[in-house]
Amino acid sequence: MNDSQTIFIGSEDPGSLDARVLCDERSAYLAALTGESGQRGMADDDLRSIRARFVVARNAMGEAMGCGAIRRQSYRVAELLRLYVRPQYRGLETVLLAYLEEEARLLGYQMVCLVATPAERSASLICEASGYRRMLIDDCRFQPGDTVCFEKSLLDPA
Repeated sequence: MNDSQTIFIGSEDPGSLDARVLCDERSAYLAALTGESGQRGMADDDLRSIRARFVVARNAMGEAMGCGAIRRQSYRVAELLRLYVRPQYRGLETVLLAYLEEEARLLGYQMVCLVATPAERSASLICEASGYRRMLIDDCRFQPGDTVCFEKSLLDPA
């Protein structure tokens, strides 16, 4: 990604054409990488609630570059998901992640979490470089070894 490139990130409906295309690309990427599409039990309506967001990053020409989402996990905790950046725009992940964190903070969340597969090494590196810490898995949807979970506080350090 070119450092001087203008990026616009904004909320969009998760059912929009660009959102669907980006999510389908992400699913194909994950399926090739892990054998699973990463769409376990995810409904678009989960991303349409008042405390949720689906965002698309676009360049100055309006081309969709990547996407991400915020979903309520609990009153205090938001889950970041559907994070995807097209290969030609690699490097945008940290910008998109920071945007989602700020949106989550503005929505009133105190913490964010993110789940990745061990095969998604770049996602793990980006999370760790962005101040996330690994956490234990206590969610019955996941088997130990299938996922790596990260969390980050959105509260200002005291």
